[in-house]
Amino acid sequence: MASSSLELKIKISSAKDLKNVNWRHGSLKPFVSAWVEPNAKSSTKVDRDGDTSPSWNETLHIPVPSVVGDSVLYLEIVHDKSDGEDDTKAIVGSARLSLSDVVDHVGFGVEAFRTLELRRPSGRPQGKIEVDISVKDSLHLPSDRYYAYAAPYSAPPAVDCAAAVPDPRYNAQFEIVAAVDETGAGTEKVLDVGAVAGALDGLAIAGSSGPLEDNIHR
Repeated sequence: MASSSLELKIKISSAKDLKNVNWRHGSLKPFVSAWVEPNAKSSTKVDRDGDTSPSWNETLHIPVPSVVGDSVLYLEIVHDKSDGEDDTKAIVGSARLSLSDVVDHVGFGVEAFRTLELRRPSGRPQGKIEVDISVKDSLHLPSDRYYAYAAPYSAPPAVDCAAAVPDPRYNAQFEIVAAVDETGAGTEKVLDVGAVAGALDGLAIAGSSGPLEDNIHR
């Protein structure tokens, strides 16, 4: 097989409802053999206590050819035969999974959980196996790295305008003030604050000791 940057990481958790192919001699003692290329198989330890519902919780690393689309993962559950069990058929069940299904669904370097249906050598379905699987590519960044720098380009935080402190320079432009007319009678009028400020400046000038022209020439 040509050198490839791809590697399959698979955690084989457990299986259930298996056929006890060793029923003549006792309980089932299964292990899992996994491969993509027949000359590069990996196997779990033997579960000698789980019988037809074994647990392995073991992670295997399997080389993958350079073309993911054509690659298939094969899983085979096998009974670990002991002396005197020569009449026992070792194959319990098998399953297969296209690696392109995993990569197309979650991308490179991301784990996907799968429950795979097992089939007996006759083709009859019996039992299921649970695995977590990911295809790692040293030439691709993990998926989360593509989004690691998204924060600086996110939308600015919302501003609560109601909670903002008003600038005193922009207070309401109108208010009710008491005005005194020429006869001395008090009246209430709505005046523009800007107009009031201008009027007060005019009164300050008018209240000088003499006419405006006199104040200027002195």
